[in-house]
Amino acid sequence: MARPDNWPRTILHVDLDAFYTSVHQRDDPQLRGVPVAVAGRSRRAVIMGASYEARAYGVRSAMPLHEATQLCPQLTVIAPDGPRYREASRLVHQIFRRFTSPELVEGVALDEAYMDVTARTRHGTSTADEVARRIKFQIHTEVGLTASVGAATSKLVAKVASGTRKPDGLVLVPPGTEADFLAPLPIGVIPGLGPKTEERLHAMGLRNVGALAAYETQRLVQALGTNGAVLQRLAQGRDRAPVDGSKPAKTISAETTFDNDVSDRGQLERALRDLTDRVTDRLKTDGVRARTVYVKLKLPDFRLVSRQVSRTSPTDDVETIFRAARSALEKSHVESRPVRLIGVGLSGLEHPEPDLQLTLFD
Repeated sequence: MARPDNWPRTILHVDLDAFYTSVHQRDDPQLRGVPVAVAGRSRRAVIMGASYEARAYGVRSAMPLHEATQLCPQLTVIAPDGPRYREASRLVHQIFRRFTSPELVEGVALDEAYMDVTARTRHGTSTADEVARRIKFQIHTEVGLTASVGAATSKLVAKVASGTRKPDGLVLVPPGTEADFLAPLPIGVIPGLGPKTEERLHAMGLRNVGALAAYETQRLVQALGTNGAVLQRLAQGRDRAPVDGSKPAKTISAETTFDNDVSDRGQLERALRDLTDRVTDRLKTDGVRARTVYVKLKLPDFRLVSRQVSRTSPTDDVETIFRAARSALEKSHVESRPVRLIGVGLSGLEHPEPDLQLTLFD
């Protein structure tokens, strides 16, 4: 039986488990059951993806490779294989499109997507649970990978839900229970909440999402600016962002927040080099090239300064990208002013699947 047009949305967040390493373990039986990591070949290589066996030793994405091998000396390190990952992602997206129209499948990364399947649940042909289970089953049987799925009325809650029961999990958050579901979780689960903001919220005595949701809004805005009100709305489960499958690929980025504000140009350039190595490794992992390099700086007053340098032809060469990043830093004219955060991003990505947005870590 069809349901009314104001029937709540059904949004799925599908996250392929330990995607990069799982693809290799799927294809090579000798890698199954052993700690595996994918890492680039640069002198400052970082872990792009770690198997669950490696994670048991403390190995994590974004960790320097040398640190990972200290934690797990028996770690098997595999070079990135962009074409193989893209093919696995393509097959998974074909499955997604069996359940909803292409414009309602929003790729976030090769291993992650949102789906709006409201048409199926509103018309009574399926429940959210049935749709999610069928998607998981088809991914496993046809592509040989497992996925964790969150189902909710919003992208925010669906994403949080998918991360609470991994690997191979399925979490349904019924309409009207969003705030109750989020309340006991640590505030760090809110997408986009950075470590420094999390520290400030902890200092205010706010450690779980429910406490943030119930906090006095005016005091929150005084402490965090307008971002405080945005975070509180998210903590309350209020998110109407649509699933938009028309979004093109956006950026690959990495950033670091300094323990103390930095004015020294040499220290800024060293951080810039490290970040450039990291984003270039990911660029090569996903088999894409970039036309634009941008640098983002956050000053002590939380003001953001961003500058970019664009090329006529795309590149994945680390030295070319570093020179562009250094040029963007010079264009920022921060001179001797202290810097709280520095970030490097790549955009204008060329990729055979233009509707996939790439993010930094698995």
